[in-house]
Amino acid sequence: MTETKADAGFTIVEMVCAIAVITILCGIYFFMIDSYRERRMSEQAAKVLMTAAQAQEKYFTREHRYFDAEVTGNGGDVVVVTPDGEKTSVSVPPNVVLSLKSQGPEKTAFTGHAFYTGSTFIHRYDSTTGKMTTVMRHQDDAG
Repeated sequence: MTETKADAGFTIVEMVCAIAVITILCGIYFFMIDSYRERRMSEQAAKVLMTAAQAQEKYFTREHRYFDAEVTGNGGDVVVVTPDGEKTSVSVPPNVVLSLKSQGPEKTAFTGHAFYTGSTFIHRYDSTTGKMTTVMRHQDDAG
């Protein structure tokens, strides 16, 4: 049995098509992984904010006022500390920014926000309503 030239293997066109399909699939995969990482880190920032709100309420129960905190998790996990020096259960992971601002002269309310530095979302909490909202960061900067 003799082999013909057509039976010898893949053609250049078939190889180019195979490489193009693999390239497209890799692009989709890396886009999805990046999107998943952003969502995961954004959710982590939201959890940090909710834990901080619970720590604020615990402090308010004891001191009858809220406290201010501005924490950025640079270089490792950072723990939020109350004004009286007590460490809270709020651990701010790397690249997450947490801000808590008391309101009014009596400091009987507070707002907070948290976001992952690589994310397009910011999470906001208001103690007067007890609700957390999530918006795009560029929308938050404008308003």
